[in-house]
Amino acid sequence: MPPRRSHQKSRRGCLTCKRAHVKCTQTGPPCDRCKLRGTACEYLYASPDSSSLAQAQDPPLLDRGAPVAATEEEPPPLFLNEAGLLELQLMHRWSTVTYKSLCSKVAEDDYIWQIAVPRWSLQHDFLRAGLFALAAFDSASCCSAPSGLPDRAKYLAVAVEYQTHALNSFRRRLQQHQGITDKETCEVLLCFSLMLMVLALASSQFMVELACGSQGGGGGDDDESMVLNTLTHFELLRGCSTVLGDTAEQYLAQNSYIQKLTPFEMLPRSPLDDDTAVALSQLMTANMRRINSTVDECCEHQVQHAAHSEACKKAITMLEECFAKCVGQGKDLDYQGYVLGWLNMAGEDYVYAIRANDHVALLVLMHWGALVERLGRRVWWARDFGRLLVEEISTKALQRQTADDLTTDLIASARRIMNGPAV
Repeated sequence: MPPRRSHQKSRRGCLTCKRAHVKCTQTGPPCDRCKLRGTACEYLYASPDSSSLAQAQDPPLLDRGAPVAATEEEPPPLFLNEAGLLELQLMHRWSTVTYKSLCSKVAEDDYIWQIAVPRWSLQHDFLRAGLFALAAFDSASCCSAPSGLPDRAKYLAVAVEYQTHALNSFRRRLQQHQGITDKETCEVLLCFSLMLMVLALASSQFMVELACGSQGGGGGDDDESMVLNTLTHFELLRGCSTVLGDTAEQYLAQNSYIQKLTPFEMLPRSPLDDDTAVALSQLMTANMRRINSTVDECCEHQVQHAAHSEACKKAITMLEECFAKCVGQGKDLDYQGYVLGWLNMAGEDYVYAIRANDHVALLVLMHWGALVERLGRRVWWARDFGRLLVEEISTKALQRQTADDLTTDLIASARRIMNGPAV
């Protein structure tokens, strides 16, 4: 009698095939063998049929409830040295804690940040690295007690590593000039564009610590400049817009989450407080005064100053709108988030003026930093960003030989605004 042919053992075959000691195709119930013989086909474990697969898929938008809120305060995370476990921990941190700081109460987009973004990150390397970077920065921000400082330093090192990987990976994506082929790609890029802004703010608050850790001393090099760090992320954000093109406007017009938000131009205005009104007026004065100061310069310099003046005028106008629409009692936190988009509203010409080290452009940026500082008291990733930006610009402005009384007054006004009540 020939020996029985062996087969791969499985714990998920039907009971009938198990009793007969034959291989089950596991396609049932009924499996192919039971179907052929007309015998009863039963499984000990639930089979992966279409109904179970449907349950594994995402529920429809209308059925997606808000996540269950945590009832206990999260303890400081423990740093895990093994790479696989660390990434698992960072994903857990994102899905339970970090994602909440990006959610919009009005848009009710918890599902996007808690469920969809982690799923998309499995297919998009830059999104996954950005997710890990933010979760690591978030973890570092919780390790403030003396006992948590060693883990804080480790989380910061990991966060910078993932952030660098995310930026480099996304730059390669931009260089490929791949168009938008589907709705999901559009959603991924839009989410990552917001993550870029948050990363710019989150990483900046740790710049001094990172500089001390890598150099053994204080920061202050141009590579660690708050201004340059802000502009780097802005340029990548503009890269998102370039890739998205007209597709973004079409998607935003149809997106159910975005439709719940009031557009910035339609937000109601509130009266400016005295300090803010005076500061914005002085910024306009400084911007106009530059034109008169260049009459004796060469034509090329006059043209450049005129271009910078127009760019700064637009930036001041948009900053005034941010103060009027996003600051004051009763203003929803969701709409205060428009403040983060101010640099994009100001435009590329204004960003060019900042890169050219234009004095007025930097003073305007300093006042935006003062506004962000007040906003940053509500979210961990904006904490200290505005203060550090104000300090950096004001210190350099006072070191200039051209620091006149108006510049001194503007620095004082930015500090008063920064120290005002939380927005």
